[in-house]
Amino acid sequence: MYEQIYNLEKLCFAFKKAQLDNRYKRKICAYNFNLENNLLCLRWELCHETYFPRSYTYFMLHDPKTRAIAAPNFRDRIVQHSLVNLIQPLFEKQFIFDSYACRVNKGTHLAAKRLKRFLMASRSFYGKNTSIYVLQCDIRKYFQSVSWEILLKIIKKTITCPKTFRLIKKIVTTHQQTLVTKPTNLQLSLFESTKNTVQTSISAKNKTGLPIGNLTSQLFANIYLNELDHFVKDRLRVRWYGRYMDDFYIINSDVAYLKQMRDRIDCFLQTELQLSLHPKKLSIKNVTAGVPFVGYRTFYDHVLVRSNTLLRIERNYRSKLRQVKKGTLSNQKLTETIASIVGHFKHANSYGLTKCLFKH
Repeated sequence: MYEQIYNLEKLCFAFKKAQLDNRYKRKICAYNFNLENNLLCLRWELCHETYFPRSYTYFMLHDPKTRAIAAPNFRDRIVQHSLVNLIQPLFEKQFIFDSYACRVNKGTHLAAKRLKRFLMASRSFYGKNTSIYVLQCDIRKYFQSVSWEILLKIIKKTITCPKTFRLIKKIVTTHQQTLVTKPTNLQLSLFESTKNTVQTSISAKNKTGLPIGNLTSQLFANIYLNELDHFVKDRLRVRWYGRYMDDFYIINSDVAYLKQMRDRIDCFLQTELQLSLHPKKLSIKNVTAGVPFVGYRTFYDHVLVRSNTLLRIERNYRSKLRQVKKGTLSNQKLTETIASIVGHFKHANSYGLTKCLFKH
């Protein structure tokens, strides 16, 4: 199994995936300039198990909330793509259908469609005159709280190849932070301001945290919460349940039942996964007001774009328009932005909204 990761053909395929949409960045161009030698050196390191991830570059992203992003070295991104291409199909068989984040053909649009289908099914099951409620939960500081020990224990049940497991362990537990050489005063001040945030995101002392920015972190996050999915579906026997990363919901007509499910899930998370529910993001509401989920507000018979998502989209669009007028942004980039907005809107009842936003 391990030999497939450093197979030269697999590494070339992983390189092509790693450089998608970023091929003209300076570091990638530099790597590509001596591509054959770089890939052969990487292959030799993997073959002899001398490979270790290099230091990450950290920066802050504010969209919509502040997050500390860890950008891995480009060579490490190639290794991660090669690894994920190999092991993801093994874990994909174990995932339930209704977990949607970072899976092929399982994105926000399918999540919104399934939620609408669940609402229609529950209304048909309970009757139109029965009140139906939705329990929505969010896990507090999910990526920062993932335990390395528990994660590796879960992964080891599926990955029986010792060398492949050792590579996974290196990626999970090796974290260093760095700046570009000779940083400017602005870069240095930004780095110092984010240093504390980074240290709380990944704690080597507590052996917790997954770096947001790693391709493997997306897969490992799903593997970790797959334990919750099977607890809810197999042991609690919940019928209408869906999860997008650390945000999940349960639909039922009994408020007491939903409160019981909330308490049992919270107990499971704390005892088995060392996680906890976010106290300010727990709600049990009537579905007649719509269910906010994955950027949409979903009702029985229609779907609307969520208000805070719309506000963020509109601000971004107006900003791009101003940049085009000043000449700092190309018309092609603006066209791509419009296409992405329309792509999001077309999965909702938004004809009037689209017409209003793009009336000029």
